[in-house]
Amino acid sequence: MLSNVSRRTVRAYLVNRAGTEPTYLHAREIASDLDGSPKAVAQYLSQLQDDLSDVSLEQWERSKSITWRVEVSES
Repeated sequence: MLSNVSRRTVRAYLVNRAGTEPTYLHAREIASDLDGSPKAVAQYLSQLQDDLSDVSLEQWERSKSITWRVEVSES
């Protein structure tokens, strides 16, 4: 296990935060909200990118850290 935050916890967080309008998040923000490691959350986000059917998750911008764009999928 990467940290005290599980992949399932990160997935649930994304589903709860997603809306019809895009939300932009950083792994460190999610980790802070979940009391976890930003590195672990970033790895889970990469893994979940292709696994989520109800939420669209994509890498949006890369500067000092990756910004993730999250929104409800249109399906």
